Amino acid sequence: MTGGSGIGTPSVGSPFNLADYRTAVLANLQDTGVKYSTTTIDEALRRVLNDYTRAFPDFGTATITLTSSGRTIALPTLTDLISILVCLHPYVSTLTDIYSRAREDYTVTWLSGVPSLHFSGSLLPKAGDLVYLEYTKPQLIKDLDSATVTTVRQDHKPILTAGAAGYSALIRAQSINEQWGGFPGQMPNLAQWGNAMVAQFKQQLVIIRQELNLSPFTKTKWKLDKEDK
Repeated sequence: MTGGSGIGTPSVGSPFNLADYRTAVLANLQDTGVKYSTTTIDEALRRVLNDYTRAFPDFGTATITLTSSGRTIALPTLTDLISILVCLHPYVSTLTDIYSRAREDYTVTWLSGVPSLHFSGSLLPKAGDLVYLEYTKPQLIKDLDSATVTTVRQDHKPILTAGAAGYSALIRAQSINEQWGGFPGQMPNLAQWGNAMVAQFKQQLVIIRQELNLSPFTKTKWKLDKEDK
């Protein structure tokens, strides 16, 4: 392997924070915060971020110094890891082509929520080795769940806030269904509008996904039988 994804040093995040996103969601709902609480809007934003991440994840890098030898390496510090794109071992940063050390004989698993890297090849990791990873991780909005930066691309903000408006409507429709004194048809009409907004959001995610020029998922080779190559 002579190339790689070439993930560089991350730049400064988007200037939009949670307050900006809440305002935009309320604008989509034509509300001033009377009908929709920040609790509802924040939960809706979590849902769109989860959907968005699966289509257009954020990327990170990590260099790990092994403290012990063995095929399995625990990655307890990478709590945000979704999938590994590139694994270099043994990693030497001064090589002309660092990607010449890329390995594909690994699998990623989670045990009690902690990711682990397992090598199946003959080259066993040993204490003192360096492992370099390029991986995908969740997208964030500053101040939501203690995030310190917004990683969502700025031009994607209107798409996410429209989707969050749809999820907010669905959450509120569920609460209306449990209340006395509601107007006839209020709950199904709100749910119908919310479903339509969420459907449009997910259609936009298909387009967003096409903007990535690489697969954001871990490369895995599964052989069906001896004849497979």
